[in-house]
Amino acid sequence: MKGPGIKDYLTVLTIMKEDAQNEGKEYLEINSKQLHAEVSPEHATMPTCCQAIYKLMLEGDEIIQRPKGTTGFGSHLTVRYYMKDLENRKRMFPDKKRGRPAKTEEEKLAARRAKMKRNTEDLANLIKQWLQDHGWRYEEKKDVIEAYQQQEKWIINVQGIKRGRKQTLPVKISEALKIIEDTTTHYSIAFNDSLSYRRQWSEIPKAVKNSLNMSVILADKKGNIVKI
Repeated sequence: MKGPGIKDYLTVLTIMKEDAQNEGKEYLEINSKQLHAEVSPEHATMPTCCQAIYKLMLEGDEIIQRPKGTTGFGSHLTVRYYMKDLENRKRMFPDKKRGRPAKTEEEKLAARRAKMKRNTEDLANLIKQWLQDHGWRYEEKKDVIEAYQQQEKWIINVQGIKRGRKQTLPVKISEALKIIEDTTTHYSIAFNDSLSYRRQWSEIPKAVKNSLNMSVILADKKGNIVKI
């Protein structure tokens, strides 16, 4: 049996807003999980539920909590509808946007990062932005980024996707050893994240990593940076 459609959700929401207005309430808060449980307890119609919630939002209403992920749909969606001037305020999300919320700057950045080709240049740009966000100054050289913060110096060898056969992590480390000048400077090799690189790095003795003052920086497909 087919579950409730968007018209069913809109009907319930409209009644709830009218009741709140008649009771003299300043606003009405709606949570998608609670609304879904009331309208569609036996069917998985959460995207339709969220779509209806967005559809009735007017300019000035607020999204108190956004769903996890990038679709805009989920059980965490919480919206605050204000009761003031309902007749004259315009809809926040016109039909051409299909009821989805406008993306935040953080979501736009995540989307741009996800579309990157993940080559050496893209990886270097991710690293530089990450350094800047964490208060590091940097100078870029060929395949190397030299970063500075107070008295600390950090040299990062960037190993993105290049032409030719993919080299193992130990081979990359042996190449990086050629640029090590002292043990007070911290050295890192930056890669696009992969299980094989993580496994190879874990197999290198901790004493060796500590003596070389070396770490690995990994960037996943969404542009998230982790240092291990």
